[in-house]
Order: sequence, then C-alpha cells, then structure tokens
Amino acid sequence: MSDKKISELNAASTLADTDMTALVQGTSPSLETRRATLAQLRSGVLTERALHVRNYGAVGDGATDDTAAIQAAIDAAAAQGGGTVLLGPRRYAITSAELVVKENVQLTGQLHQGGWRTNGDFSTVRYALILNSSRTIRMQRNAGLHGIAILRAGLTAPTSLRAGLDAAAAFAGTAVTIGAGVGGNSAGNGADTVLTRLLILGFNWGIYSDANARVRIADVLGDCTNGLYLGRSYDVSRISEVNWHPLVTTARTWSNTRVAISAVANNGSGLFRITTASAHGLSTGDLINIAEVRTSGAPTLYGRWTVTAVSTTQLDLQGSTFASGWSSGGAIYINPNRRLGIAFAVNDADMASFENCFEYGHEIGFDIQNACHSCHFDNIGTDGWVDMADPNTIGIRINGTSLRTKVVGGFISSKGCSVQVSTTGAELHEIIGVNVTGGARRIAEVLSGQISFTACDFTGAPGTSNVSISAIHLGGSAGNVMVNGCDTTAVTFTADSAAAMQRLVLLGNRPATAATTTHRIAAGQLELATVSDSAAVETRLSISTSGTVTLTGPLVLPANPTANLQAAPKQYVDSQFTSRALASLVLSAATTVTFASHNARLLIANSGTTLSLAWANTGDGFSCSVVNRTGSDMALTLTGFTTATPANSDGFTRIRAGGIATLLVYSPDGGTTRICHLSGAGAP
Repeated sequence: MSDKKISELNAASTLADTDMTALVQGTSPSLETRRATLAQLRSGVLTERALHVRNYGAVGDGATDDTAAIQAAIDAAAAQGGGTVLLGPRRYAITSAELVVKENVQLTGQLHQGGWRTNGDFSTVRYALILNSSRTIRMQRNAGLHGIAILRAGLTAPTSLRAGLDAAAAFAGTAVTIGAGVGGNSAGNGADTVLTRLLILGFNWGIYSDANARVRIADVLGDCTNGLYLGRSYDVSRISEVNWHPLVTTARTWSNTRVAISAVANNGSGLFRITTASAHGLSTGDLINIAEVRTSGAPTLYGRWTVTAVSTTQLDLQGSTFASGWSSGGAIYINPNRRLGIAFAVNDADMASFENCFEYGHEIGFDIQNACHSCHFDNIGTDGWVDMADPNTIGIRINGTSLRTKVVGGFISSKGCSVQVSTTGAELHEIIGVNVTGGARRIAEVLSGQISFTACDFTGAPGTSNVSISAIHLGGSAGNVMVNGCDTTAVTFTADSAAAMQRLVLLGNRPATAATTTHRIAAGQLELATVSDSAAVETRLSISTSGTVTLTGPLVLPANPTANLQAAPKQYVDSQFTSRALASLVLSAATTVTFASHNARLLIANSGTTLSLAWANTGDGFSCSVVNRTGSDMALTLTGFTTATPANSDGFTRIRAGGIATLLVYSPDGGTTRICHLSGAGAP
C-alpha cells in the first residue's frame, strides 16, 4: 500500500461497495482501527426510505411496458413489511398484466392531478399510469393509491362531435379494483384500502370494490361510464369529494349540440323519419333526444331514441310508431357528455357515508341497491343537460331491500326523475334540506316503500308540457309519503289511485304567494285548498290539540257515498235507511245461493225449488230467510263447509214443510271451521 497521504491519492472515478470510506481510531489504551463501506452507509441511510420505480427499471415514456418494473418495486416494499413506492413525473404504461398494490404498500405520485385540460387533452399529464383496458390496478388490504392519474390506453382528445361520441363509446375496462371480491382477512382482500387524489379517465368502471370493509376514498376526479361501485361493504366505508364528470368531452362547442327539426314524416315502414334543418353528423346506432315538440303536435316524438342515419339530414327513429300531428317546431339533442351508466352504485352496505360527491350526465346518479342499511349522503349533487329533457335518467334511486337511507343537503337536478323509491321494507327513507328539481318526467316517484321530504325546495315548470315534470307521484304500492316544511309552490301531487293518495301527508309546507295553491289528486281530483296572499295565509282546516276540527267553508259530500266509501249527507241517509222493507225473491227451481243475489233477503221457495249453498259463494257473514212452500221438508246441499249438513242445537238439518227458517253462514275461528247454521222451523 502506498505511503502517500490521503490528500495525495488520485481521486476515484467510481466507488465500489468495498471501498474504505472512513477510519475510526480507538483511544488509548485500546487502540483499534475500524472501517465502514459504502454498502453499509447506503444501507443505513436508505433503511425504511421510499422506493422509486426508476430504481427497478421503469422507463416512463408512455410506450415501454413498465408493469414488471413497477411491480418489482411494489414487491420489494411489501417484502420489507410495507412502505411507499414513488412514481416520477412520467407516464408509465401498464400493458402485460394487472398491477397489484400489495398489503401495506402505498403507490404515490404528486399532491394532485386536477381535472380540466384544454380541449380535453390529457396526453401530457404526468405521474400517470397508462392502463390497458384489459388490465386493472388491484388493491390488497391496507394498500393505497395517491396523487396518480390513471388513463385508459388509447384515450385521445376528441376534436369534433363525431369524435366525442366515439370517444365516450370506447370507454372500457376497470381502472381500480379493490380486493378480489372474496372478503375475509386474506391479503387478496381490500379492506382498509385508501384511495386519494386520483384522476381516472376512459374506463367502463372507475373504481370497483366488492366485499371490502372500511374502504376510504377521497378527492377523486374522473370520467367513466360507471363511476364507483361499493358492494358488500361493512364497518362503515367513507367516500368523500368524488366527482364523476364528462371531462373527456365537455366544454367544447360540440359538447351540447342542438339541431332544429324541419320536417317529420312516415318513412314508409311506420317509423318516424326526422329531417333536420342542418347536417346532424350522426351514424346508425347513435342516441338522440327529441324535445320541444310536446305541445306542438306528435307528442310521441318526445324522449330518447336510437337512430338510423338515412342521409346527412334525415334520421329514422328505431322502434317508433308514426303518428301524425306535427306541424312545426322541435329539435334533436346530441350529447357526447351522456354516460349510460351509474355514477355511484351502493349494494349491501352497512352505514356507508358519501360526502360532497357529485356527478354529471349519468343514466343514474346515485343507485342505492339491495341491503343498504342506514347509508348517509351529505351535500351531494346530480346534474345533466336539462334542455335535452331525457326522461330515462334518475338522480337518486333507492330500491330493493335498502332501508333508512338519509340524504342531507345538496341538489338533485336535471334528470328525468330526481328521486325514485321502490323499496320492499317498511322503514322510512329521508330527504332533508335538498333542492329537488323537476326533470323531464317528475320531481319524485314513490312506487313502493316510504319516504319523507323535510325542508326541501321543489322546483319545476308546471304547465309547460304534456309531461307533469313538477309532480310528486305515488304508485299503487307506495307507503306513506310525508312532505314537511317544504317549498311546494311548483308541486303537483298525483297518484295511481285515490287509495294511494291517502298515504300522502302534508304538514307545514310553504305554498305559492299571491295566489291560491291547489294540489290535485290524479284519481278523484281532491283539492287540498290552501289560500294565501302577500299578507297572510288563510287556514281552511285545522285540528286543535284537543281534537276539535274547524272547517272554514262548506263540507261538500258526494251524492252517492257507497261508490267511494265517503261520509254520507243527511239527505242520503234519510232516503236510504229511514224506512227499508225486506227484499223478497220468489223461487220455483233449483237455485244456487250467492251473497250478491240472496244475502239479507226473504226467499219464498215454491214447488220445484231446491237450494244449494257453497262457502265460496256465500262466505262469512251471509244470512237469508227461507219460506218452505214446496209441500215437503226441504234438504239443503252444502259445498265447502266443515260439515255436510246445517248445524243446529236440536239436530235439525232440513227446513220443515210450511215453515220459515233462517240460514246463517259464519266461521268461529277465521276460516278453518265453516258452518251453515239453521234456526227457526227446522226438521230432523
């Protein structure tokens, strides 16, 4: 070894792990020289530090398949018990396999990706995974994704209406899959997964979680056909600041395209043929909506259609039935921002919470499916292109066996129906403090189940079309519908039947000012008349705490109350029940006794008469009196009764010749025992 001083040695061009990098002298009396290598120093410095995908071979040029390199970095972090794997400001292609973010590993980019890009061009977004639509990013339990853009491979920036429609139709695959859909405590389960600050574009499903508990998802922007699926989620998952918006196609001159209709005709095969005032730019199979013709003739044109492109200015409406009546007006609406899926789907979830979440343009905004227990939605919103008037869309749908759903604050706007309820249970759903706007069909539909609207603002435009877009409608199987402390100025209440309307409860609502507000029932036209002016509200009907009912104005009752089970006026009672003779029927042949023809009547049985009774024809509570003038004792034929002959404490089973007997049909135990009892002139 050279005896030169260290300062006199040549500088090394590279350092090896075995190079000596330090000398430590001991002190007297125990002198000792020790050394440390670069490998030891690096190991000490890097212990438990974040790993970077470039150190495992990731290129990040958007074309080279970096799946194996990024997976190797994740595997290395998992091998040391977990940790953080960093993505650089590059675009990493995930092509050959799904990327598995393993247990306790956090894959991290930058603070946030944002959402809007000029002309929808996301080709320069960094910290991005360019994901083949046949692959997915799979999350294991307690793993995380943060500050990353996940873009479908092949996603382009559309520059025309045609390109926008094609871009939305090309959405495919699932960006992020939480767990393996098996539940339990295995590593494949995605319980306790955390997703934050993501940008997700171009997929059929943005985030799909099945059978995972305590999922946390926050601050996500995306544009996917379907946004978030949360199924079999227990122990209270939390979703916040998730926004599904048509980022790929929105804010362009062609994003919302309206083309006026210049002619409507029969195409020769019984379909509507639409001629447009300018080129429509559509292809066969595209979807359009037709509006603005609802009051100008041919109202069956209104709604959503799949088209056959006949020429650059002519379209046939597939599945339509031509009807005459159009003279002018109307337009077709072409919407590349339409997403034919669900923004938020929740199924079999225990107290899941959604806060500050929003969607635009989806077929269904929030779909609360089966077995969702006490899920909570706070300050949420749905929106769409209201001019298009699409009747098929729904803001919030609560259905199946879900129970006790709570929606507090926010707005539900610009859908065909803002709120639809079709649940099987008796538990109450609640909409509180929400601006609920009438869409292209109705404000709300309660087909089954129970719901209350409290302190809500209902808005709509009654009287502008053939469709009652300002209606809150009760279906035939609807339970109680309670509207409390709401602004019902624009609301019309309708129902499938008078019985359904009786399940509507209105309390303390705010009616229109300077006019009489009338809520009409579709069946029966019952008016709940609340009159107001700019100064005061006049009370028409009140019930005090003692039960006293005060009615201002006359009580008008129907002329014939038996038809609709209403209270009867005095004149009706006097004419019907003050004096009433017993109706009699003269018989001379074989007679089958029925409730409709013989109940509460005197039957005069002349020669040739025989009587037969069936429980199905008479039933519990039937009675009649019989005068036997046949000249002999009269036997009775019974069908469907517990015994074959009439019951009588004296053993009489027939009506004595020349006698008068009463026949009573009843069941002492609700139908199990069925008796025909003979009293009066019986014979053994």
